[in-house]
This record gives sequence, C-alpha cells and structure tokens, in this order.
Amino acid sequence: MAFKLRFALLLGSFSVLLILAYRQWLAGPSALAVMLSLTALLCAVFIWRHNRKQQHQTALVLKALANQDTSLTLRGQSTLQSLLAQVQQQLSNSRQQAEARAQYLQALLSQLDIAVLEFTDNNHLLQANPAAQRLLSPAQYQQLQLGRFNEGNLQLLAAVLKQTNTHYQGQLQWQQHGYQDRLALSIVCTRIQGQLRKLVTLQSIDQALLQQEVQAYQQLTRVLTHEIANSVTPMASLAQSCQQILPAADTVLNHSDHADLDEALSTINRRGQHLAGFIQSFKQLSQPVQPRLEHTDLVAIIHNCLALQRSAFARHGIQLHTSLPAQAMLWLDEALMEQVLINLLQNAMDAMTEVTQKQLTLSLQPDTQQHWQLDIADSGPGISAAVAQQIFIPFFTTKQTGSGIGLSLSRALLQVQDAQLNYVPGEEPGSCFRISFQQ
Repeated sequence: MAFKLRFALLLGSFSVLLILAYRQWLAGPSALAVMLSLTALLCAVFIWRHNRKQQHQTALVLKALANQDTSLTLRGQSTLQSLLAQVQQQLSNSRQQAEARAQYLQALLSQLDIAVLEFTDNNHLLQANPAAQRLLSPAQYQQLQLGRFNEGNLQLLAAVLKQTNTHYQGQLQWQQHGYQDRLALSIVCTRIQGQLRKLVTLQSIDQALLQQEVQAYQQLTRVLTHEIANSVTPMASLAQSCQQILPAADTVLNHSDHADLDEALSTINRRGQHLAGFIQSFKQLSQPVQPRLEHTDLVAIIHNCLALQRSAFARHGIQLHTSLPAQAMLWLDEALMEQVLINLLQNAMDAMTEVTQKQLTLSLQPDTQQHWQLDIADSGPGISAAVAQQIFIPFFTTKQTGSGIGLSLSRALLQVQDAQLNYVPGEEPGSCFRISFQQ
C-alpha cells in the first residue's frame, strides 16, 4: 500500500510538472528543457530510494534467517511477512529434527558395548563413546587426544590407522591388565564437510571365542559320555549278574578257577561302577549353566570359602595372606562362585604339596578400567608354558588322580557371571589364577 501511495503521489507530481512544462513551452523552449530535467531527476531519486529500501529489507530478512531471529516484522508487507514466517518455521523444524537425530545417535553410541572412536586425517582423536573409554586407560585416552601412540597397544593401532585410507577389517592383540585380549578391529574412512574422518570400532572377541570353545567341549562331552555310558553300564550289570549265578566252588569249577572267575567278575563290576561315576562327573561340562544372579558381596563369599578351608590350611602348614577391600558388590551367583573359589583354592593347595614354603595369597582390587579382579597365587613350582596352554582343555590334567575338568568347569561357571578366568605367569616360582569381573 505504501508503494502504491508513493507511486500515485509521484504520478500526480509528474502531471503537475507536465502542465507547468507546457506553460513554460509557451513561454520558451529553454524553460521546457529545465522542467523536463527536473522531472527526470525526481523520478530517478524516487526509484533509487525505493531500491535502497528493498535492499535493506532483503538484508534484514537474510540476517534474521542466518541468526534464527523470529522477531523480525515487515510493516506493510503482509505477504512477505507470511512467507518469512513459513521459511523460519521450516528451518526451525529442520534444526529440531537434526538435533533430535544427533541426540538419538549419541544416546545409541553411549549404550553400545562396542568401542567407537573418531579420528582426524592426522590421527588425532576427536571423540569416543563410553565403551571406548572403558577399554582405554586414562593415559591411553590422553595420548590419543594428543595424537600420540607411544603405549604398546596404541602402537599396533597406529600402524593400522596410518595404512588405512578406505576401510579395514581384522584383529588386534590387546594387552589388558594381566591377560591378552583379542579385539575385532574395523576402520571406515569418510569425509565430513570436506575433512577426512576415520571411524574405528573395537570389540573384544576373546569371550565369544571362549564361549564357542566351551560349547564345543560341552557337545563333545555330551556325545562321549552318552556313548561310553551305553557300553559301560550294561557291562557292569552283566558282570554283577554273572557273579550272582556263578555255581558254587568245586561243583562245576574247581576252587582255584572259581576264585579267579569271581575276582574277574568283581573287577569288571567295580571298574564299571567307577567309570559310571567318572562319566557322571564329566556330565557337568555338558550341562548348560543357568545362574541366579544377585547383587552380592564378593568379599563375603571369599571369607566364607576361606573359613571352609581354614582347617586344611593349618593341616598342610599353609600361610594365608589376603588383601581384600571392605566390600565389593557384584551381580553373582553365590553358589557357583563358591564352587569356583573352592576349586581354585584346592588346586593351589595341591600345587604346594612338595614345597617347603607354602604361601597362599588372595588379592582383590580394581584394574585400570575400575573392574574388580581377584588373584589367587600360590608358592608352588609353577606351570610351564607348554602346560599353561592346555590347562583349560577339558580332561587335561597333570595330577595322577585328577579328572581334568576343574579349571574348564570353573571357566564356564564364571563366563555365565560375566567374568573371565586366566592363568597369569609370573617371574617368581608359583602360579597365579586371575578372575576378571566385567561389571
């Protein structure tokens, strides 16, 4: 409306000037030229001011959109004001949707058990999710932020990062506190706003591989025990039946032959019963374990197990040393945990049978990721490297009377409680078994 009014005023002024110019033309040509010049100048000024105002309004609109300012009003421009409001609303909706997606992705990354790290093209760490911060020690995390890879684990990661410009998948040996882990490593390179980014994921596969190994042993044990039991049980039963119907001595057989046959049948029956009991113990490995997890004090469980073994420690002359906190609350199955601890304590006592200085040490403390780990160390002769590679294989044993299922069963019982059992070689004579709780 304002533009139309100004245009009408301009048109009226132009008409007046034309009338004046006609009168001046009657007076003389020079006066007409002056009036026409003034009229042209007035039109030019009007057009220039109108363009300046339009440019100013355009600048205000663009600035308001850039600054996300919704308070701008254009007086007398209702159509333009409505369009501006629509554009601002669409931009606001798009921004809110982008923020919601970013928050969702951030929440999703924080819930993943897989470590996710983002690096720049020069291998500086930009961000990492909580799982990555749990995997890395504080010193390692600080080194990555500075673009340094001095620590042993990080040197292996740096070698792969520097050689990767597109994508990479493989495994990485990762030395945890006290044991060596295997990580699945994946690297994807992309460009964000023209900048190269390397997205790295790290996931422990050691537990998964151990779980598959345990399941394979369970399946093998289930088949073996079934087949052996099907043969041994009837043999023992037949031997017992034959012994019952054996004629009296000196009737069919002489006394010597009767005694030999009776002893043979007794031996078959006895060994059959022994094998049947032996097979029953193996069945423990083939049965899936269903834990009943409760928020339990691990320190209290340790004290209970030590109390059960106190008389055995005194009888064998074993000196007990403990380094335990006041409390360590974890989600555990108390019965399964006691079974594991009693087995490890018994193994430690058996290992120190032939040594003079008998010392048993239990230490419970958090590792670098603030996860609890329990060390059970003895002062026995230790375990050779060749034997250490086989001690968790079912049925393998170095004891003359051992069944070879204690350590493999203990590892299986701990796995269902989100814990891991490993042998930790040391410089001093003796053995150390470490239970690492991933809680």
